[in-house]
Amino acid sequence: MNYLSKSIFGRILILAVPLALLSCERAVETPKAPVSPELKQQLQTLVDEHVMPGAVALIANKDGIIAEAIVGYRDVAELEPMTEDTIFRLYSMSKPITSVGVMMLVEKGSLKLDQPLESILPEFAHMRVFESGTVDNMVTVPAERSITIRDLLIHESGITYHFTGNTPVHQYYRKYGVMRDTPVGRTPEDGEPAHSLDELVARLGKAPLLYQPGTEFAYSYSTTVLGAVIERVSGQSLDVYLRQKVFEPLGMRDTGFFIDDDKLDRFVTNYMMTDKGLTEIESPVDSDYRDHHRLLDGGGAIAGTAHDYLRFARMLANGGELDGHRLLSAATVEEMFTEHARIKNLGPEIGFGFGFALGDASTAKMGMMPEGTVGWSGSGNTFFWIRPKTGDIVVFMTQVITPPPYYEVAGRFRTVVNTVADKLLSGE
Repeated sequence: MNYLSKSIFGRILILAVPLALLSCERAVETPKAPVSPELKQQLQTLVDEHVMPGAVALIANKDGIIAEAIVGYRDVAELEPMTEDTIFRLYSMSKPITSVGVMMLVEKGSLKLDQPLESILPEFAHMRVFESGTVDNMVTVPAERSITIRDLLIHESGITYHFTGNTPVHQYYRKYGVMRDTPVGRTPEDGEPAHSLDELVARLGKAPLLYQPGTEFAYSYSTTVLGAVIERVSGQSLDVYLRQKVFEPLGMRDTGFFIDDDKLDRFVTNYMMTDKGLTEIESPVDSDYRDHHRLLDGGGAIAGTAHDYLRFARMLANGGELDGHRLLSAATVEEMFTEHARIKNLGPEIGFGFGFALGDASTAKMGMMPEGTVGWSGSGNTFFWIRPKTGDIVVFMTQVITPPPYYEVAGRFRTVVNTVADKLLSGE
């Protein structure tokens, strides 16, 4: 197909900024989800315009899925059609999952929200904060207090991402490989990335903090560090812990950190939007998701299906329970959905809970998240939101990274889905 170009992934600084959708149930619970002709037609238009490879969209209320739309391709060049059991890279939609895993340990009494991080990860015992200077001549001061579990949940730890700015701290991350091996935000000049969670934790512990802990929101590897906290506290690797405590109880059969050969034909090819159109950046065969020794990043390295994620969202919409399996108390879910911080540097200012953005009138006006919803999104333009008061849920999955020049394109994905969802969920 002449609109598709293939290239080695080059320079990209993409912000996994996030907002939202909600739930729906797996095909085993709902024999056949009704198709929304309007949603399917509008999403198909985006595929026909070559700005989106394909998508699976689910709209649900408290009774089940009320609309589903499946369009486009898992692999554009090979014309492999999208299916309802297609597996997507969740990127930052991994964060709410890991946050739930952490809050399960808090409920159990194994963790405290205001517990100093160094009591679990001694690598963070002597943190210093950037004050002035350059990456090669940096002035730092001691952190005024310890990073806490709460700080990590709300991204006020002072930790950052290598791709969310160009301060001397961000430059330090890139120069010294304070990152995992991912196409998001990587440049050819970056240092060798960490290849294990322990290695990344060690590098983060040596890196300067962008802000004093507890003072400013900075989208970051904070959730990745929470994955390390889970490992140290539970005594299990993160993949095993999430599988046993979250995925298996919820029936999320196709969600995890790895794609084995028997599921490879359902895993999407990954794309980036460029001036040449959709550019392939990773095929299923070449993906690090096949590597069982990959860095287990609970902040951005989980893959799964739309129906699986709907089950996760349904559990949250139900106040922590699904099909007789209670993961969290209703009070804990409510606390996770309560504003604990303000996102001020990722676009519009918006409330943030423990792992979730909070939709309000301003986000609704911008077409990002409806008012009264909670949710998040991922760098591949996946997103979900939940309306806790009604049990409404939206889950949207696709596989294209859109760098800053193409944010408007990504906004169209949300507008289409949210507009149709509003009509269907209001009974129009």
